[in-house]
Amino acid sequence: MTDKKRLFENFSALAIMQMLNYILPFVTLPYLVRVLGMEGYGTFIFSQAFILYFIIIVDFGFELSATREVSLNRDNPNKLSEIVSAVLGVKIILAVGSLIVLLLLLATVPQLREYWAFHLLSFGMVIGNMLFSLFFYQGIEKMKFITIFSASAKIFFTVSIFIFVKDTSQLLLVPIFNSLGYLVVGVVSLFVMITKFKVRIRFPKKDTLVLQAKNSAQFFWSRIAVSMYTTSNTVIIGLVLGPVAAGIFGSADKLFRGVVSLYQPLNNILYPYIAYSKNIKLYKKVFKFATIINIFIVVVAFVVSDIVVQVIFGSGFEESALLLRIFLITTVFLMPSILLGYPLLGAMGYTGEVNKSVIIASVFHIVILLISIPFLSVIHVTLYVLITELIVFLYRLYYVKKFKLLSE
Repeated sequence: MTDKKRLFENFSALAIMQMLNYILPFVTLPYLVRVLGMEGYGTFIFSQAFILYFIIIVDFGFELSATREVSLNRDNPNKLSEIVSAVLGVKIILAVGSLIVLLLLLATVPQLREYWAFHLLSFGMVIGNMLFSLFFYQGIEKMKFITIFSASAKIFFTVSIFIFVKDTSQLLLVPIFNSLGYLVVGVVSLFVMITKFKVRIRFPKKDTLVLQAKNSAQFFWSRIAVSMYTTSNTVIIGLVLGPVAAGIFGSADKLFRGVVSLYQPLNNILYPYIAYSKNIKLYKKVFKFATIINIFIVVVAFVVSDIVVQVIFGSGFEESALLLRIFLITTVFLMPSILLGYPLLGAMGYTGEVNKSVIIASVFHIVILLISIPFLSVIHVTLYVLITELIVFLYRLYYVKKFKLLSE
């Protein structure tokens, strides 16, 4: 199979997944807003953002470090088994630690204690993600399996919500179905990896566990840094301003992240491919095409933002339309920033520069966010996101030019 054909197949598979990831939430979200009310919906949005912290901790950056290792050792079955076993071992340790931390937070933080059962039931998403070895399927460039597994979880959640959730008294069914979808998919993906791809899961040696954790540490801190100016926004708004404000901000953020997620397939397929092939000429063609498409999507979305918010979320979310327009301006340079990151700088060996870009930006974001807490508003936070993402983009662009990575 030629490189272009393999890339196209992988891109098509991930594009389908991202379409489902984009479409299905906007089938369920309008329903949840109307069934659960603004407070119940805000609780759902807040809890998802809160639990995402634990997902990031358990992933520990392996979707980047282990993806590259799997890609480089895809023809060595023994090495693959060693990598997968060690990564799963570290993830299990981190998952147990995360559960203990969650229980302590639920017992001591009043804002979390009110909906403790909702947050605890949502932890099933963390376990499901732990079992779903995304890094393995990305590394061997079998993206169709990622699509099948991810789509199955989303479809299960969507169908279950419409069948069983009818009013606020059934609020806890939302995290139950969400977690069940992730858990089943995690188990099935692990089964396929073992039976179809002959990966042998064995008890890893201590030094192998330490090595994998050490190799992935820089990627983990990078992911944590990114979460500081993405996930943290909804969490801080929820803690400071309440679930209704979290719902208003989270609604615009969901739409914004939905637009950005359209480019995630490119990120996922280019990173292992460029790391393996160093084909800069093809990268440049993809980058230029994606940039043009991005500008077109942003312009169209900007024009129809009011209508989209009204149709999806209904009355009470008018402020979300304004936030969405600010987010769309951010998207103009966020998409190129994503492709300049791991798919280019990271794949060419400059992971330190990629990680530093988000760490520096996150420090700025958290500092300005904390300073403004006494007079915090959802508009302030949205503007902070714009400035933060611009810092990341300019930092990465500087090093791409410095190292002359696009000069071929």
